Amino acid sequence: MRSCLILSVVLLFLSGCVTETSSVTRNNPSAKNTVNNQDAAKTRIALALQYLNAGNTTQAKFNLERAASFAPELPEVHYALAYYYEQVGEPQWAKKAYVTALSLNPNDPNALNNYGTFLCRIEDYDGASEQLLKAISIPSYLRVAQSYENLALCAVKQDKFALALEYLESAVQHNGRRPSALIALAALFYAKSDLHQAEGVLKVYKERGFMSARALLLEHLLHQRMGHLQQAQTLSDSLIKNYPSSRQASLVLRDELKRSEFEKLKEQYRQAQIKQITQTDTTHVVSQPKIKITRKKASSLAKPATFKKAALTANSGSVSLRREPTQFTTSSPATVTIPQFKEAVENDNVVRNVEAVDVSDTVSKNGVDDEVTVISFGDSVEKSGPSESVVQFYTTDPTEVVFSEPSTLNTPTFNTALTTDQNNIAQRHMPLLNGEVILPNVPFHIVKVAENLFSLSVRYEIKMAKLLAWNNLKASDKVSAGQKVFLNNPQVTHNIRSDDTLLNIATQHGLQIDDLMRWNKLTPDVALIEGHSLLIVDPNSYVL
Repeated sequence: MRSCLILSVVLLFLSGCVTETSSVTRNNPSAKNTVNNQDAAKTRIALALQYLNAGNTTQAKFNLERAASFAPELPEVHYALAYYYEQVGEPQWAKKAYVTALSLNPNDPNALNNYGTFLCRIEDYDGASEQLLKAISIPSYLRVAQSYENLALCAVKQDKFALALEYLESAVQHNGRRPSALIALAALFYAKSDLHQAEGVLKVYKERGFMSARALLLEHLLHQRMGHLQQAQTLSDSLIKNYPSSRQASLVLRDELKRSEFEKLKEQYRQAQIKQITQTDTTHVVSQPKIKITRKKASSLAKPATFKKAALTANSGSVSLRREPTQFTTSSPATVTIPQFKEAVENDNVVRNVEAVDVSDTVSKNGVDDEVTVISFGDSVEKSGPSESVVQFYTTDPTEVVFSEPSTLNTPTFNTALTTDQNNIAQRHMPLLNGEVILPNVPFHIVKVAENLFSLSVRYEIKMAKLLAWNNLKASDKVSAGQKVFLNNPQVTHNIRSDDTLLNIATQHGLQIDDLMRWNKLTPDVALIEGHSLLIVDPNSYVL
């Protein structure tokens, strides 16, 4: 189809009028020769394209070279050469031919559109967007919808699905009767699991009198995911009956729907979302963050005293601080004690031992007020004198975090410190409809002395709003030592009622039917039984 489109554009060039810089008269043979040469060049171009479509690249190249010799300044010659080079796998020469053609006629919107699609195919996405938007900006350009559709396809290749959606909607607004744009828009909604939107676009497609194998296959997949199995079967039968030799019908007959363009687009979107979620942003990480502090004391103070050795141990998230008694009076100057963390693993628990390092501040003889000045934060700062000390902060290593997990959620043994509201959240789960499915363990944390929700939010990198919602707490609520705090949503199942269907369960929890069936290992003809439950989280990704 792409070849036919480019061929039609080239032929459109060939049928255009010839613009001359001088008047053509009977007494002006030079102008007559120019017109004759251009006509000859266009004839050669037409022959070359016919040979190229027939697979005879040798004759195609010969006729294009002859056309170039007749009219080297004719833009159509270079468009045809660009098409030829692209067909024979010479993108560098194709790009050169496009640039030459645009230098001869830089405001030709069709050439800009073709050059933009070419750049997208060779993955020069920025250049492609620039050329396509240039074409759209020309007021006389009539194929605006086509260029917007090309922009959308180029955005999809970059995994920019939101931008692609905007471009496709613009394409439909400019030409609502462009079938390829409607199918592309429905396919994008399908890939994003916005099934009702996809259904609406396909409805418009059919109402405007369009019908194709691609549309029937997409509608079949759509109703299959929505659980409309009878309607999906009817559509597949219609596809096989009306388009028996199509690739789409072949995929249905061989039960290879995963190889369809729409399933591939769906998988591409899924992988893009996973990549976006799991991608680590390291821009905010400071290697060995340090603070340089200068403390000044009055000269009349006595000899400095320091804190003795302190020990900080952490066992399964518990923190205790013990300090040996020291004599400290109002006349004793302040000193900075810096904990340095050392790791030790003992009995499968992470234990952190902290030894104090005494840093004595130099007493300023002229200072009369206590003053602490923060010199810098972030990058390392070299010491410039004996009166300066550097405090180095401990950076948490994710591998040091140890999670406690309940043995099972079907028979929970909750801590007595759980609030009533939390017990309501963590209520006993009914047996799963499919006994082969294993319930995931809900990670939780037992609150220790001096801990609060904010510290847990920072420690586990969980938003405070989520912690409050998962534990049915308000922002003003306080947690006490020994209380259990869930670190993920404890509502992992849905208790089946007598009037439940897969559709309303999926709608209630914002899920897709095929996800429910996959997580619970169900067949399409499953019967929901009251008194049982369904898993409403992905057991493979339900983690902290």
